[in-house]
Amino acid sequence: MKRKQTIPLHTTKAVIFSYCLAATSLMAQTNPTTLPSMVVVGEAASPILYQTQSSSAALFSDVPLIETPFSVSVYGEQLIEDQRAFTLKEVLENDPSVAIQMPGGFYGTQNLALRGFQVDNFNGYRVDGLPMIQTVSPYLDDKSRVELLKGPAALRFGFMPPGGAINLVRKRPTQEFATSLSADINTFGSFYSQVDASDSSADGKFGYRVVLADEEYDSFYDNADGERRMGSIFLDWKPTEAVDIWASFGGQKSERNGYYGPMITANGKVLDTGYKTNIMQDWAFNDQEILDAAIGADIKFNEDWKLRTSFNYQDTSRDSALSYPYSVADDGSYTEGALLTNEPFEWDSWGAHAHVEGVFDTGFLKHNVVAGSEYRTYDSYGERSFPDVGDNDAFDPVDLPKPAPGPSRVIDAEYEETSFFLTDTVEFTEQWSALAGVRYGKYENTFAGDPTSDDSVSEWSPTAALMYEPVRNVHTYVTYAKGMQDGGFADRTAANAFAPLGVQESEQWEVGVKTEQFDGRLAAELALFQIEQDLSIIGPDGIDAFNGLQRHRGVELSVRGKVTDQLQAGFAAMLLDAEQVDTGIPESDGKTPQYVPEYQVNLWSVLEIPQVPGLALTANVRFVDSQYLDQQEEFATDNYTVVDLGARYRFQAADADWTVRLKVENVLDERYYESGEYYKGDAGYLAYGSPVAATLSLQVDF
Repeated sequence: MKRKQTIPLHTTKAVIFSYCLAATSLMAQTNPTTLPSMVVVGEAASPILYQTQSSSAALFSDVPLIETPFSVSVYGEQLIEDQRAFTLKEVLENDPSVAIQMPGGFYGTQNLALRGFQVDNFNGYRVDGLPMIQTVSPYLDDKSRVELLKGPAALRFGFMPPGGAINLVRKRPTQEFATSLSADINTFGSFYSQVDASDSSADGKFGYRVVLADEEYDSFYDNADGERRMGSIFLDWKPTEAVDIWASFGGQKSERNGYYGPMITANGKVLDTGYKTNIMQDWAFNDQEILDAAIGADIKFNEDWKLRTSFNYQDTSRDSALSYPYSVADDGSYTEGALLTNEPFEWDSWGAHAHVEGVFDTGFLKHNVVAGSEYRTYDSYGERSFPDVGDNDAFDPVDLPKPAPGPSRVIDAEYEETSFFLTDTVEFTEQWSALAGVRYGKYENTFAGDPTSDDSVSEWSPTAALMYEPVRNVHTYVTYAKGMQDGGFADRTAANAFAPLGVQESEQWEVGVKTEQFDGRLAAELALFQIEQDLSIIGPDGIDAFNGLQRHRGVELSVRGKVTDQLQAGFAAMLLDAEQVDTGIPESDGKTPQYVPEYQVNLWSVLEIPQVPGLALTANVRFVDSQYLDQQEEFATDNYTVVDLGARYRFQAADADWTVRLKVENVLDERYYESGEYYKGDAGYLAYGSPVAATLSLQVDF
């Protein structure tokens, strides 16, 4: 299948669907009724829906986003609630810089990419800035927002790929007693319910927030049902005005049947047996558990200096029995294999962070300084085997019994990382300022039973930015950032299979402008960037090493605003030119890396209906380009367009605030593949996007 470069034919219809609702706002004459809702202590709200004013995702202290010399996106609690987004994938589909990589039904967790680089499941995800392992699906029920730091994040988070990092922020206690109950049901048969209760006492010295959630889910795929339970509590204690001590405890248990979509033959032919087809056996499943705990303290020495410390622990396990095809022929015949965890995979992760931040002057220069250290370690252990299940046929599949476990492959590894960092943001004048920062990091990989794979590397990562504010509320910047990550190990098919490759370095140049106009009713951002990363590729001699570069050049643009008192709308897009260069291998030079769409565009609008106080209509559109599933441009998915429509109605009754929401996903019933895998000469798998579906929800706040 060859790559298509044209904009999909559904584009015109999608634009009409997205903004036909908006047109009626021009006739609106009265203001809508605004009902009270659960309020958490924090910054002043923006006039723009879903707009966040500040974040600590890029720098260690809380900085206004407009003054941050990096691209940062934040998706908050209101958006998550309005869209009924229960997974990271559903939240981050709002961001055109995020791409879906590989099907998520195999291990029950979805790989994501930022600016075309996969977010590392071991180092690229954070909760309140501390490391989180994403080998099982994380839960968002007790999270207030999702933050994206785009580009090399080594200064902030250490060793990780250069696309960026994803940080989840926990919900905090409310000042007054508040309870929220919600329930959702969709047309596939999934059911979700949540209780969220919070309060503070003793003049705000003690606070708590408890979140409990239950989910019975199903899918358009056959035999892809499951269940999930989670619970968490957040405790806050302020013994004095200068000291804030907090602790969080949470856990989740889920089980879901494994699922894969249509197969791809060894020659690249799609065996499309229908979007409901689940090619896994009925006994395929993933059983996942997460237990996490965190504690921290913020100590304010005076108006200029404070200390922030935090510590977390995560215990994760995954028990799996999965089936998959290989040696797939064009007539539909294939051999079915199995992945069985003879011993469940377990990951124990520990993280610690401490830094001091403060401001001081040296002559006419104003300094904002952060200095600190981080430590993290995790253990990985598991046993798995890959026995054959038997022969099968894609067009006439048969149920085959679960095979007995075969010879075990044991993974027993430890990772340890220590780092120190220092940043200084210097203000020269009211218009000019600069950032200088550096991080020193060292990691050690240890593999039990295979000392040749042990690895120990240290690296410095500098970052610098020059910022200029030509007029009020217009901020421009030029930023250089060096990235670093564990380069992993040579491919199993290489002559140096499983040999450590060392540090994989990267660097980024970014030029950007951010602005807020009309008393905050309009916000816009533009960023141009180039990222170059060492490319791991197997050369003509069969050795896997860093040969050449993976170069990503892109443009990101977002505009959002309050068009009228009744209409809010937004537009975001990313154009990305990604290629492999200087590899020394003619057939690889100039090729597009796998899982990198060249463009993504998002549109959204919310229209309040003044004639019916409390009623709002919503529309969201995503345009996503095709992506190659291999490094040689042998197979690509098609581009696609998805349109979602919805409505939200708020009213008061029985001393409570009620919200009814209806969301209709993919109203055009577009049939598309959102991602997949392909191995030329063997097999491939595709993941269908959801067909048309509706979700009805009821939320009660009191």
